[in-house]
Amino acid sequence: MTGINKLVEDKLLYILSELEQQKDIGDTYSKESLPFEEEMEQIREYIEFAGEYSVAYETIVATLESHKFLLSSKAAVFLLEVGLVMGFKTEREEDNFFNIRKGKD
Repeated sequence: MTGINKLVEDKLLYILSELEQQKDIGDTYSKESLPFEEEMEQIREYIEFAGEYSVAYETIVATLESHKFLLSSKAAVFLLEVGLVMGFKTEREEDNFFNIRKGKD
């Protein structure tokens, strides 16, 4: 694992641990979406087992946008840092403005 991958993984896991501690947010999940516990597990699998940091990051961003999670200042800064390192917010068209990767559409 490269140094940058380790940095991104550590920061994503820190953010995820804060989300996982807010189990009461699970009550706000709709019946049509993945349940809270399963979503947290899926994000962890993206990070730890698959090394799919961009998918984990996008899922965390989408989750934060659709639920009333609270992040510590440290976790918020980590989220910003990961976004800067990765060079994008999400692959959604409305977030294209935030995409600074080379070769983007």
